[in-house]
Amino acid sequence: MRSTWALAAAEPDRTARAFYANLFRIDASTKPLFVGDMELQGRKLTHTLGFIVDHLDDPQALLPAAVDLAQRHVGYGVTAAQYASVGAALIETFQQLLGPEFSAADETAWRQIYQGLSDAMVKAAYAA
Repeated sequence: MRSTWALAAAEPDRTARAFYANLFRIDASTKPLFVGDMELQGRKLTHTLGFIVDHLDDPQALLPAAVDLAQRHVGYGVTAAQYASVGAALIETFQQLLGPEFSAADETAWRQIYQGLSDAMVKAAYAA
């Protein structure tokens, strides 16, 4: 994950633009959630992904930050179902931008980490 993120993070604006284009194509219901400055939003996205990668070995820092993010996203109108769309857009973005440098093993690692984090985030933010 660290090596693929280093490649994507080398061009953060390109990564963010590709991610949001993929997200809005995959799930049009997400587009109205983004009404502000998309460059700023892109910087937030790449910062968050960098934080995740930097804290893969530090769940005591990573999980509380993810839960806090999820709880804030409820206020923005994000639904639990949209987490799957974000995951799909993330994987598609890496596939597009990194091509063969994004191996099957890389994809599996990203899917596993994303699924674990998104499960924790959804549980924390949408618990009945």
